Amino acid sequence: MRGFIYSETNEAIPMASVRVVNQNTGTTSDQNGKYEIKLLEGLNRISISSTGYVTDIFDVILEKDIVKNVFLKIDQKQLNELVIKVKKKDYSYEVIRHVIDNKANVLSQYQNFRSKTYIKSVEIVDKKPPKKKEDDEKDNQGELLDQKPVVKDTIPNLNIFECSLILHQNAQGQLKEEKEAVKKIGDQSTLFYKSVTDGEFNLYKNHQKLAKIGDNDIVSPFSDLTFLNYKFQLLKYYFEGNNKIYQIKVSPRELGNALYEGIIEVIEDEWVLKTADLKLTKRALLRYDEFSFKQEFEKIDSRWMAVKTTYNWKVKEGSTKKSGKTQVQQSDFEFDLELPKRFFGAEVGITTENAYKRDSTFWESIRPVPLSKDEQKVIKEKERLEILMNSKVYLDSIDKVYNKITIPKIIYSGIGHINRTKKQTWFFEPALGFLDPLAIGGWRIRYGVAYYKRYENRKQFSSNVNLTYGFSNQDLKGQINFNYFYNPIRNSSLNLRIGSGFNVINGSATISDIARRSNFYQNKFIDFRHRTEVFNGFYLNSNLLYEIRSDLSNYKLSAFGDKLFSNNNLQTFSTSYMYKTNFGIEYTPRQLYLREPNQKQILGSKYPTFNLNFEKAWPMTGKITSNFSYLSVSARQTFNIGTFGTSEYRINVGKFLDTTRMAVMDYRYQRGGDNYFFSPAMYTFQLIPKTFPTFDWYFESHFVHQFNGFFTSKVPLLNKTKIREMAGAGFMYVPERKFQYAEVYFGFNRVVKIGRERIRLGSYYVIAQSNDFGIRNGVKFSIEPYNQDRNTWSF
Repeated sequence: MRGFIYSETNEAIPMASVRVVNQNTGTTSDQNGKYEIKLLEGLNRISISSTGYVTDIFDVILEKDIVKNVFLKIDQKQLNELVIKVKKKDYSYEVIRHVIDNKANVLSQYQNFRSKTYIKSVEIVDKKPPKKKEDDEKDNQGELLDQKPVVKDTIPNLNIFECSLILHQNAQGQLKEEKEAVKKIGDQSTLFYKSVTDGEFNLYKNHQKLAKIGDNDIVSPFSDLTFLNYKFQLLKYYFEGNNKIYQIKVSPRELGNALYEGIIEVIEDEWVLKTADLKLTKRALLRYDEFSFKQEFEKIDSRWMAVKTTYNWKVKEGSTKKSGKTQVQQSDFEFDLELPKRFFGAEVGITTENAYKRDSTFWESIRPVPLSKDEQKVIKEKERLEILMNSKVYLDSIDKVYNKITIPKIIYSGIGHINRTKKQTWFFEPALGFLDPLAIGGWRIRYGVAYYKRYENRKQFSSNVNLTYGFSNQDLKGQINFNYFYNPIRNSSLNLRIGSGFNVINGSATISDIARRSNFYQNKFIDFRHRTEVFNGFYLNSNLLYEIRSDLSNYKLSAFGDKLFSNNNLQTFSTSYMYKTNFGIEYTPRQLYLREPNQKQILGSKYPTFNLNFEKAWPMTGKITSNFSYLSVSARQTFNIGTFGTSEYRINVGKFLDTTRMAVMDYRYQRGGDNYFFSPAMYTFQLIPKTFPTFDWYFESHFVHQFNGFFTSKVPLLNKTKIREMAGAGFMYVPERKFQYAEVYFGFNRVVKIGRERIRLGSYYVIAQSNDFGIRNGVKFSIEPYNQDRNTWSF
C-alpha cells in the first residue's frame, strides 16, 4: 500500500508514523508526505499518526497493490490544552484560529498571477576590508580582470542591486521571472533577494525554507501546529475605515527553535494578514547575524496580495560590518491568465540581453521610490568611474602600474602581467617557491607560468606550465595544461594535460597512508577530458587517457620519508601501459535554472542525481598493457524534512566486468577508517580496519541526517549553546571477500564563524559490526566548510 499523508489544508505531513497494528511493523512518510509499506494479503489494521493531529485508524482488505491517500485532522483537544494553560485566555488565540481556518481560501484565491516587481537592495559597509597591496594581486586570474583600482573619494561605501522584472506565479508556488533591467554596484555576495527564486515568506504555508538564510525549516505562526510552537499576545486593536485590525505579538514557546518573533496585524472578518513585521531567531540563521522582514498586504480584485516586502539584515565578516535593506514592490497584478501548458518548468528565470545596458533615464522612469542622496551619489559616481575605468587610456595606465616588475614580486608574490583591453593575464611564480624540500627523491627546483583569457561571450581559455628538476636523480619532470570553457550555456569544457611526474596508486588512502612511498609511482601521460550538458540536467563526461606507469625501484629516495613513516617501503611492479576510455552520464531530473545572457545558473532539484560510469582499458600488442572494464552506478540526494532536519544519502554499486590484466593503480580500493578523523560520510566508512581492493562487484550505501537542533533546542541551557545533533549509518557488501560491514553513528556539531567563512565542527560516536572483525567502536572528530555558492556543507 502506498500514498500520501496530508493535513486538512492539503499540506504534506513529513515523518508521520504508519503502523500495521496486526503485524507490529511500520514506516514513516518522507519529506513530501509519501509512504509505502508492505502488507499481508487479507485484513490489515492501519494506524497513521503525527504530533498535533488526530490518529487515523482504519482497516484495509488487501488483494493487490493499492494507493490510499490519508488526510489527518488537527487535534484540537491537544491544542486547546495549550491555550487553557494561559492564565487569562487571550483573544489573540481566537484570531489566530480564524486565520488558520481561512488560510486554505487564501492559498487558493488565484490559479496564477502576473505582476511587475521592483527590487532595490542596498548594503552599508561601515568598515572597508584591509586594502590589498599591489604586489599581492595574483591567484585567480579571472577575478583579477574584474578588479577595479581603489579610488580615494567621498563616495559612501555601499553595495547596491537594483532590478525590474515581470513575475509569474501559480497557486502551487511555481514561478518564473523575466528580468528587464539589472544594475549591480559593489560586492553582491551578502545582498538578499536578488531574484524571486531566493525564496518567499508565505506565512500561510506551514513552513518556510530559504537556503540563502539557513538550513532549517521555519515554522509559520499560522501553521497547523502553531500553538505547539508560539505564544501570542493581543497588544491592541484599532479601526481603519470599516476594518477592525488586531495587533498581535508573536514569540516562540521555547528558546532555540527556528521560529519568528515580532508583530502581526490581522483584519477581522476577512481573517487575513494586513502586515507582518517579524525577525528570525538565531537558530534559523546561518549566513546572517540578524535578519528580519516586513510584509504589507492589499486587497486587489478581491484577492489579498503582498504588495511590499522589506528585508533587513546584519552580518559581520572579520573586521567588516554590513547592514542591508531590500525593498520589493509588486504592482499591476493580473490574475488567472491563460498560460501555455508547460509555462512553469525548469527555467524559472531569464535575464534579457539588454537588462544590464539600461541607462539612467530608464531607471528614473521605473523607480517607484526615488533614490536617497547617498544612493544617487554612489550610482552617479560609480557610473562615471565605470566609463573612465573602461577607457583604453585609463586601463593602460593602471595595467602599467600592475605590470611593473619589483623586487618583492620577484621574491615572494610573483610577477603578473595584465592586459584588460584584451582580457588576458599572465602570471610567473615567485622565487620563494623555487625549492621543494619535501618532494619524492629529495630537493627539487620548480617553476610555473600561467595564462588566462576571457572572451566577451563568457568563453574562457587558460593554460599553465609547471616544470620540476630533481638534484639527486637529475631528472626533469613537469606538465602543461590547456582548458577551454567553450559553451557557458551548456557548461561545456575541454581539458588536455600532457606531462610526466608522480601519481598515487590509491587516491582514497587513509591520512596515515596517503603519503607513504608504497603509494607512489612514476608516470608519463596524455589526458583528454570533455564535459557538456546534452539537455537540461543531463551531462555527458568523456575521458581518453594514455599513461606509462613505472615503480620507484631505480629512484634515489630521500631519508626524510623514513623519519616520518615506519616501514616506509616501496611497492614494486613491472612497467605497464594504459590506453583507457571513460564515459559517464550524470542526470538530475527537473533541474531548475536561471538563464543569464551567455550563462546558465543552476539552482538544483528536489530529485536525486544519478550517475553511470563505464571505464575500458584496451589491450595493445607488443606491450604490457592493462585490459579491464569497470561499470559503476550511483544515486545521491539531499532533502529537507520540515523542522525535523536535513537528510542526505548516497548509494553506489561498482563491478569489474573484465579483469584480464590490471596494475595496482587500476584496482578499486575500499578505504579504511582514519584514527580520529571523521572522514566524508557520503564516500567513506569510519571503522574499516584497513584499506583493501575489490576485483568483482561491491555495494555501498550511506545516510546522514542533520537534526539542526530539533532536539537540543528543546533542552534548557543546552539550547543556548547552538549545539546541533547528527546521526547516520552506512553499509557495505563485498561478495568476493564475503565481507559485510555496517556502521551507525551519532553525535553533536556546532557552526563557528571565522571571518566570512562558516565551519561546522563535530564529534561523533561510531559503532560498527562486521562478519570479519565483529564489533568496533570509537569517537571521531570532523571539520566541514560551508559552500556559500551552493548553500551546502561540503569539502
